[in-house]
Amino acid sequence: MTLDDECRDCLYGSQTKKAEAMDTDAGKLALFKQKARFICDSAPESGCAPLLCRDLNLLHGQILGKPLDYSKEKKMFNSRLLEMEDALHASIQASEDPLKEALKYAMASNYIDYARIYNLDKGAVELVIQAARESRVDENVYAMFRKDLSAAKTLCYLHDNCGEIVLDKILIRIIKEQYPALEVTSVVRGKPVINDVTEEDARDIGLYDLARVIGNGTDVPGTPLGEVSAETLSVLACSDVIFSKGLGNLETLYGEGYSAYYCFCCKCRHIAERFSIPLWSAAIVAE
Repeated sequence: MTLDDECRDCLYGSQTKKAEAMDTDAGKLALFKQKARFICDSAPESGCAPLLCRDLNLLHGQILGKPLDYSKEKKMFNSRLLEMEDALHASIQASEDPLKEALKYAMASNYIDYARIYNLDKGAVELVIQAARESRVDENVYAMFRKDLSAAKTLCYLHDNCGEIVLDKILIRIIKEQYPALEVTSVVRGKPVINDVTEEDARDIGLYDLARVIGNGTDVPGTPLGEVSAETLSVLACSDVIFSKGLGNLETLYGEGYSAYYCFCCKCRHIAERFSIPLWSAAIVAE
């Protein structure tokens, strides 16, 4: 997807506000802002937000001494949702359609995104739970998803952020309960970036108990096909169903020739216009 002014301004704002919150030398902070503005303004339209985000993160490390560190935020959201996991799973299991209900939680959970909202706190969990209860799953897409799962032997699940990965885990649990022969491969980031999930995070929340977990080999908050590992490309090529979480994966993978389901919270105007869905709504679309 193309890079527009909304993406440039959003990423510049979130990165500089995080830098301002640090105990940072005023001269270094001013230099970071200047160079970050230049990188955002000069990025080609043919680029995409995840690649620009990676460039800004590298700049942060070069000028301010280290990349942005979201480890505390990641652990905070993972811990809070792990505390709720069993109760949420039981509630979803008791619903009229557990798979659809789990999808609603997975869709809404993509709200937990520090690339878009720099000042999230624990209160975001309650917003996610409420949004999940109010979300609506596109019935045509859902029917296609169920049909594809029933015929599939392998599922590739592309993860996005911490916190939401616990609700992804619940969705995978429900999928495996309904399709026990399905083999699931979970693809996470190859290196730490923003609050995105890494192999270490996946291990901490118990995802390895349900799926084969691999890192994608990059520090880009998405799935850039020119940079991901050969193993990731193989999984994408060979999986019967691809389930993609979040805007970073959407913006790097959509339109690249894969038949996939994209599950996300619509946090950007250009995404809302592209898919004709309300801003800040939870959604699942198929390609």
